[in-house]
Amino acid sequence: MSWEAAYGRAYQIQTSPDGSSWTTVYSTASGDGGVDDLTVSGTGRYVRMYGTQRATQWGYSLWSFQVLGS
Repeated sequence: MSWEAAYGRAYQIQTSPDGSSWTTVYSTASGDGGVDDLTVSGTGRYVRMYGTQRATQWGYSLWSFQVLGS
């Protein structure tokens, strides 16, 4: 994940098989912006970043978000 200036201080990475029920596979309360290379384990058809605390007043802004699998 590559954040723009409006990054998440606290956020979760979640997966879902159907887009309705979500499972948290990563969580942090100390995000610092920039580039986050995360190693997580889980399965699902959908992946999302679920922000729980903004670092700035501007919300959340990701420049890029990649999901790579084996």
